[in-house]
Amino acid sequence: MTDYRRDEPPTNPFPAAGYAQPPAKPRRTGWIIGGAVALVVVLGIGIAVGVVAGQPAERPPERAAVPGYSMDHVGNACDLVDPAPLQKWSPTPKGPPKHEEVRPSEHDAGSLSCQLRYTGSDTLNTAEILLDVDFTEGTAPSSYASWKRGTLAKTGEGKASGPITGVGTEGFWHSEVFGELVADTRYVLCAVDENVSVRVRLNFSRTREVAQMHRTEVQPIAEAQARKALNGLKGIR
Repeated sequence: MTDYRRDEPPTNPFPAAGYAQPPAKPRRTGWIIGGAVALVVVLGIGIAVGVVAGQPAERPPERAAVPGYSMDHVGNACDLVDPAPLQKWSPTPKGPPKHEEVRPSEHDAGSLSCQLRYTGSDTLNTAEILLDVDFTEGTAPSSYASWKRGTLAKTGEGKASGPITGVGTEGFWHSEVFGELVADTRYVLCAVDENVSVRVRLNFSRTREVAQMHRTEVQPIAEAQARKALNGLKGIR
């Protein structure tokens, strides 16, 4: 039989010189994926840094304000009182001074009180001074607010009230005069400043035969006593 298939030329395993096959092109798929991942990482870091940089710096904790007044300088509340003006009318002490110092604790911001009493040759003519100091912590209401509310509610014949300036940040005065055979004069001055409330009470009893007390005489005494107390609570002598 005759084989009609065409004879194929044998394959040359060695290509002719000058006709070398071009090298295979590198595969870019891995590079592209790696570059994309790197870009995402860089963008993520940039966004995180931007967010952190955009946040306000953490503020250091604020220090609590140091109270302006303290009873640390006071061993005896009556050291804050000057009795000399009262001795003009009643020069003789009537009993020993009474005082109390309540030191600050977790339940109390602290307080001071003093009472001095004087008399004269006529025992009906007396003079008395009382000092009250109350401290306040934080947002607690001051004693000044309570004193003002209660004192100014007293109105009527023989009573008068008004504001005080130049003593603390706020203050008021109140006076009462009553009695027939003996005239009793009650004068109150209250002031508040920062963390302390101060109250000065002056009480006078005078027979009708002697000169009576007037606010123009009493008010300067009360103001001076309040200032002396405030200065003493700041360690100023």
